[in-house]
Amino acid sequence: MRAGDTGPADPPTAAGGRPDGLDTTGMPAVPDPDDLFLQDYAEALRKAQTVLDTGSDALQAAEEQIAEANAVLLPNSGNAFPGRVLSRTTPDNPVTGADAEFEDRYGTYLARRHGELTIFGVDLEQSWSLDHAYLSLEVKGPAPGSVEQVEQALAGRQRTVVMGGAGSGKTTLLQWLAVNASRRTLPGRLEHLNGSVPFVLPLRSLARHDSFPRPEEMVAAVGCPLAGEQPEGWARRVFEGGRALVLVDGVDEITQDQRARTKEWLKAMLAAHPRGCYVVTTRALSVPEDWLDSVGFRHLLLRHMSPDDVAGSISLWHAAARSEADEEECRVLDALEESVQNAVRHDRNLAALATSPLLCSLLCALNRARRGFLPRSAMDLYGAALSMLLERRDAERGISAVEGTRITEYGSVQLLQTLAYWMIRNGRSEMDAATAMQLLSAVRVAMPAIQGEAEQILRHLLIRSGLLREPAVDRVEFIHRTFQDYLGARAAVEATDFGLLVANAHEEQWENVIKMATGHGRPHERAELIRAHRPG
Repeated sequence: MRAGDTGPADPPTAAGGRPDGLDTTGMPAVPDPDDLFLQDYAEALRKAQTVLDTGSDALQAAEEQIAEANAVLLPNSGNAFPGRVLSRTTPDNPVTGADAEFEDRYGTYLARRHGELTIFGVDLEQSWSLDHAYLSLEVKGPAPGSVEQVEQALAGRQRTVVMGGAGSGKTTLLQWLAVNASRRTLPGRLEHLNGSVPFVLPLRSLARHDSFPRPEEMVAAVGCPLAGEQPEGWARRVFEGGRALVLVDGVDEITQDQRARTKEWLKAMLAAHPRGCYVVTTRALSVPEDWLDSVGFRHLLLRHMSPDDVAGSISLWHAAARSEADEEECRVLDALEESVQNAVRHDRNLAALATSPLLCSLLCALNRARRGFLPRSAMDLYGAALSMLLERRDAERGISAVEGTRITEYGSVQLLQTLAYWMIRNGRSEMDAATAMQLLSAVRVAMPAIQGEAEQILRHLLIRSGLLREPAVDRVEFIHRTFQDYLGARAAVEATDFGLLVANAHEEQWENVIKMATGHGRPHERAELIRAHRPG
């Protein structure tokens, strides 16, 4: 610690505490070697602290320069820059004051807002914990033929696009990340994100605005009631400190021109705030596999569920159902779980349907509702699910006209498919309540058996159907895009809009609609649609 006899930079204080350096006899005091060592040690620590503070900034700057260079020079490598986000915010250097107080409240809000999942067909009015229902899925690994858990693939990555089919669990993954980052409960190699500040951004909600939000606008843009209470400059400090966890959901749920705007917005955000962690989700085929390679994103493709995943998903569904059941019903659920597990293992048609958490959930719900009778095709599955959600749940429990109106299953389908078809034709995944009521009014005029005003009918569908929800004040969307596609396809077939279907066959957003329209159509209508769709 000491170099030769040069001593410390500042003269040591004399032994005995005399400020003039003399002992009690007036003779010069002899320095205590232990005191000299401690003073040298303290001085060395001060210098080390200075070096580390300076070095932290230098390392961060170097990391960002390397990341930018890598993104430019290796756009097709599929690799995003790895490593932990450097931040001055640590357990020993926590956020304090008004920022810390607001983040506690915001974290509690996120846990309540995103800590629940819809388990189809089981008391949709009740809450179902994400802790009970989350299932970790696999993605294609970096080596040919390899696979890895999606959480493992996300570890050490600051920029990731997660791609997957309808109902594959993309949104659920973002909910899981947001809730656990806020709680500081992310496991293993994702621990470095604990204490991050999540911003959950559904693109279907953002796209209705003229521009995409800046950091200070993100909380308000998604309708969070705490938006007006965030401290001045809080969001900027979060992003500049590298603590932002930006979770952008549903590129496939906006139009092509909006996707181009989304890409430019992300690039601008990354240029201004490169230190945060960004995760984007989309259906496969909605964007090219290298869509964001140029700015350092790694693209992950969720795999179809393996037999073990299917078994795990079925077990989780029944565990969630048992958490709300009495002892007698728990015994029934035990038997139902065994029956659906056996059916999926031994019936090829059912095994082919159980390819996503959504479809596994529907199979379990139908197995419970029908006490073991399960449909054997995808169209039958969705049709049976609609019947269960729209009519049988309330009828079997003796619930009728609780919202001041009673609508038959057929009437509900006509109303809902009108909303769904409008969304599809207009490239939307949600609409404002005023537009919904205008559309419902037109249907009510054509179907006098449907009683009540448009606002009353809309409230009934939102509360009782189990298929609609309000993502924000005065906004309406389907609980899952698949139901929107199914109902919109039915409306297109009933309107004989085959020309419109064919004209949009090249549009990715119409792909699932056209497949379902083929299933809805009568034999000669299917043939017409297939002939028209064939090239040449």
